[in-house]
Amino acid sequence: MINSLNEVDYQNGLLLHHWDTDGMSAGALILRNFPDLSTFTPSIGNYYLNEKDKEKIKKTNPDLVVVVDMALPVESIEFLKDFGKVYIFDHHLQEKHDVELHHNPVIDGGSPMRYPSASWVVTEYFDSKPSLLTILGAFGDREDKLKENEYAIETIDVLLDEWGSNFDDLLKCAEYLDTLYKLGKRKQIESMPHDLKDFKEPEDVLGLEDLKRNSVALDSAIERESKGNVIKLEKNILFKKMESPYNIISTVTRRIAWSREDKIVIVSNCKFKEGECQIYIRGPIPDSEKVINIAKQKGFSAGGKEDVVGMVVPTEEKEEFLKELANLLKK
Repeated sequence: MINSLNEVDYQNGLLLHHWDTDGMSAGALILRNFPDLSTFTPSIGNYYLNEKDKEKIKKTNPDLVVVVDMALPVESIEFLKDFGKVYIFDHHLQEKHDVELHHNPVIDGGSPMRYPSASWVVTEYFDSKPSLLTILGAFGDREDKLKENEYAIETIDVLLDEWGSNFDDLLKCAEYLDTLYKLGKRKQIESMPHDLKDFKEPEDVLGLEDLKRNSVALDSAIERESKGNVIKLEKNILFKKMESPYNIISTVTRRIAWSREDKIVIVSNCKFKEGECQIYIRGPIPDSEKVINIAKQKGFSAGGKEDVVGMVVPTEEKEEFLKELANLLKK
């Protein structure tokens, strides 16, 4: 257990965080404890460090890296270890890494219901009082599904009463923050944890006018894609093909899946990055870890949790891999 990075001998610390609401919120909680870390997020859409990411990290030459809300593969972790100490805080399905600290209660046997977000994991690890950032990360990852989590909702209700806010306010906060990755605003994502660490209540986020404008711009694209043609691949599997320049595949997949809770939903988008195709899966996935490992064995970037898997595959391999997924997931 570490209570402060002041206990750790380092000169140049780097916080490496995921690009979504949970990643930024959990990152901000890390900064509350260790404010002198610089921030970095991998290329948006990737679940690993590509060569450009590595070159940027080499230039910063950190002797300590704190990874939060990122299930990085072994190769990426080994790259970071070459610089110095590595600490990991996460809640995704992943293998245990040989680093100074890998704190992930889910892979240690904890219930995903108890750890709905990396922000929840960080809060509990440092024995902090639950705050806006604690539940904000959970709203980003689970949205309306949080209402089904009796453990989380007890904490959420107390905080909402304290602020005089409601469930929809927090959903809107998460929506605003997630506009940054959907529009590819990487620099702002990296700076946001420094801003968020001082936020105390939902109005601090809802008052960010630039995020409000982002949200308006994205609403129509998400609505259009969520209502578009969905085909049946198998009796328990639905498929949706997107062609969007925005990184909205996670939101679209979530909306389709949560209106069809007995189905597995697979969505692809090959227009966000040239030469690459995003594939997202949500629903009652029989074995998420197996799906993730199969993708990784093929050299694809992949990550996820109990009921969601995201991956990036070469465009020319998409069709064949989708067939393999359908065969793997069908009843």
